[in-house]
Amino acid sequence: MTFNRYIGSMNRPAAQIDSSSKVLLRRIDISQIFERLRFLQDAREVAFVLTEQEEAFLYGQLLLDSHMESSNGTLERDVAVLSSLLNSPVWIDFSDHRKQFVALYHADEAFDAPAEVFFHQILLSMELDRRISSYSVCNGHGTEHSMLTLPRKVAWGVALSRRFFQNMAFEELYLVVPSSGNRHSLVPKNKIAQLERVLNAGYALEWPYMDQMEGRMVEECGSKAIRCCWSVPSATFLCGAILPGPSASWMVLSCLLDCNPTHRRILAGLEAMHPQSGFQYRASTYWYWESIVGKVLGAMQGSRCVAGWIGPCIYTTDLGRVEYVRIHQKREPKRMKKRDLRSIAARSDPLGTLDSSYPVSNFLLVMPNYNNTVDTVRVEKLALMTHTDPTASQATDVVEHRVAVQFAINGSSYPIRLRYNVSFVAAAACWAGPHVLFSDYAYKAVRVDKLIGNLEWAGISGKHEVSQAVAPDRPDAQDDDTVLVVEAYGAADNAVLARAW
Repeated sequence: MTFNRYIGSMNRPAAQIDSSSKVLLRRIDISQIFERLRFLQDAREVAFVLTEQEEAFLYGQLLLDSHMESSNGTLERDVAVLSSLLNSPVWIDFSDHRKQFVALYHADEAFDAPAEVFFHQILLSMELDRRISSYSVCNGHGTEHSMLTLPRKVAWGVALSRRFFQNMAFEELYLVVPSSGNRHSLVPKNKIAQLERVLNAGYALEWPYMDQMEGRMVEECGSKAIRCCWSVPSATFLCGAILPGPSASWMVLSCLLDCNPTHRRILAGLEAMHPQSGFQYRASTYWYWESIVGKVLGAMQGSRCVAGWIGPCIYTTDLGRVEYVRIHQKREPKRMKKRDLRSIAARSDPLGTLDSSYPVSNFLLVMPNYNNTVDTVRVEKLALMTHTDPTASQATDVVEHRVAVQFAINGSSYPIRLRYNVSFVAAAACWAGPHVLFSDYAYKAVRVDKLIGNLEWAGISGKHEVSQAVAPDRPDAQDDDTVLVVEAYGAADNAVLARAW
């Protein structure tokens, strides 16, 4: 992950601005909702202007305001009223990634009560979005500024309405659906492009049964709408109404698994969308990007991170040919504090503090020794052990597992347990190097094959995780400002060992 994302993960979300209103919603049926949505779809490319007709529709068909004697509302008032109504608990909270599978509401043309609530929310969110856009133009700032003032639940609903209109088209039917009286149908605009993305993900992950997948994709391309043989997450991905967050990763995986329904039933545990999840599929393992196993094994040669999934990774004998697994991992032991962030620029500057002159003697030219790379480290085995929590009050349905990666180093085997879910911050690649380093910049370089037995650094110890038969040189006690540089270039397994350590 990037450094900005790593820092952002430690911050709490900003307080949301909420508004209050006594305006009520009018009752409206699904046919009227679709008529308005189709009108907004046709007028979406036209610049929105708050006309008397728009205001009359808002307060005559959608909202009930007994205190508003005439239709002379303002954009600011409309935004506040719609925001307050959409923040009600009756609407769907799309900020929860488990509720972002929107195909659940429009997969059936009967359009039951949950579907009516969904489309009613989409309509109100679209009306709010149009007024936010016009209000932002009138005040000379972008819509992003206005979106930041909305409650979190409302902002996610507006974002979904945008994605929905970008990827779905409302088409009028000549025949009325008898069960609902609805005269409209939903057709995905970018289904073929979404199918190509699924195929590309399958090829990148070296997914089995690609021939079956290609045949199913060809059949799907011949259909204008999304066929009912797809699961709800898969249908949501194919329609393109995807929100930011982890749900997109599980949609892509669902599309891959739908090509083999038998294996999908075996991997039913993936439906919980637990971040520490993984599974073995035939001769490879695949891991979610938040799992420490995926972060470590992702450095192996041939492994890729595609749509939030890392694979194909090493096979393990502790799982069946097709089996789901959930990993037990602890939170990383050390977290950055405010004082660390305030001083990080000065402490991490490789050129030292700002000065009027820079003597050459104060700088070093650090060069890697590529002539002496380590080629005696290999990933030997991925071991899984059932985790039992003695403090748990009752047994859970899903069993968690502890993970250890066993390495062969100089002809001997050494297991390293993956206990903490640490983050690996990606640094920008060096350009036009090599670069000089300030002499006071404290660091210690260690060959990757010397890490085993030296598992104590900056107060973190893991001596009990490896065999005590190894006794290489141990680094001295270091403070938090000293950087440990692991020389892990060369074979890809060297980087796996460095991450596991």
